[in-house]
Amino acid sequence: MARNQPTGVRDVTSTIRARHLKQLRIRMIRIIILATVVLLIGATVWVVWFSPLLIARSVVVSGNAHASTAEIIETAEVPIGTPLVAVDTQLIEERVMTIPVMAEVVVRREITGVVKIVVTEAKAAYIIPISGLYLVVSDQGKGFDMVPEPPEGLPTVNMVIDDSEASVRLMVDAAAILQALPESVRSLMTLLGAQTPDTFLISLNDGRQILWGSTEDSELKATVIEGLLNVPASYYDISSPSHPATR
Repeated sequence: MARNQPTGVRDVTSTIRARHLKQLRIRMIRIIILATVVLLIGATVWVVWFSPLLIARSVVVSGNAHASTAEIIETAEVPIGTPLVAVDTQLIEERVMTIPVMAEVVVRREITGVVKIVVTEAKAAYIIPISGLYLVVSDQGKGFDMVPEPPEGLPTVNMVIDDSEASVRLMVDAAAILQALPESVRSLMTLLGAQTPDTFLISLNDGRQILWGSTEDSELKATVIEGLLNVPASYYDISSPSHPATR
C-alpha cells in the first residue's frame, strides 16, 4: 500500500519551484532591458556618427558688418558633410578670430545640420593715413579696412607702420591711449603721433601739445591732464604723471 507524501514536503517543493520561476523571470527581464539598452546605444551611435541625418549641411553667419560672410565662411573651414558631433567649434572660433576686425566669435551646432557662426566685431577706434588712403584700426589696435576717405568722427594717428612687432605694439598702444583720454581732451585733439611706444604726442586744435609718453599710468595721466590744461602753456609733459611739467 502506497504511502502519501507528507504535506510539508509538497509545500517546500512548491515554494522552491515558485522561487526558481521568479528568479528566471527576473533574469529574463534583465536580459531584455540590457539588450534594449545596447540596441538604443547602438542606434544612437549610428545616428550620431554614421547616419546622414546629423551631419553639417550648411553655415550661417550673423553679426558681421565689415568682414564679409564669404571671408568668414572661407576662414572658418567648416567641414561640410562631417557628423555634427565631430565639428570642432573651438577650432572654428579660433580660425575666425584671426580676422583682424573680430572681437568675439561663438560657433554653435544645430540638430538641423546648420553650423551657426555668431561674430562680434571690434569698434573702429582711429585711422592712420597711408599713401593717400586711410587704414581703419579697431579698438584692439588691429587694422581691418583701407578706405579712400577718412570716416567721420574717427581721430587720426600719425605713425609709420609695417609688419614688425614694434608697429603692432604702437597700434595697440594708440588704441589704449585713445580709450583712456578724457572727453575734454579728446574733443580738442587733432592728431596723435608716435615714433616709439614712449613718445606718444597729442596735438590739440589750438596748437597746444601734450606729451603723453607711454601707456603706463594712463588712468592717472587722464586725471592729471584735465586739471593741467587750465594752466596757460603751449606744451604739457605728463609722461611722468607724478611730476608733470609745462612750458
